Amino acid sequence: MPEDFDYSASITSMDVRETFPSIDPENLSEKDVLEILLYLFKQKPGFVDRGHELNNRDTAWVNAYLFRLKPTTDDDGMDRFMVETVGSSMDKMAELS
Repeated sequence: MPEDFDYSASITSMDVRETFPSIDPENLSEKDVLEILLYLFKQKPGFVDRGHELNNRDTAWVNAYLFRLKPTTDDDGMDRFMVETVGSSMDKMAELS
């Protein structure tokens, strides 16, 4: 994966409900967070999933980076989630194939 891969992404709560009928965007589980992040990243050209894991109800690890789904409101007043990079782990990077 290119080092300059753009992980920025967002999804509205309404799109979460439509894309993932079993996920309640107001009550995300650890699995939900990871599923949404992977869905968003797979929409971007050049994304390769080199490893991921659950973390908590706000964050998940993907490719040795810790990402948060941050609830916000867009310019039209729609609830959405923005992907925020929290940090990275050199140990996790070393484990990637």
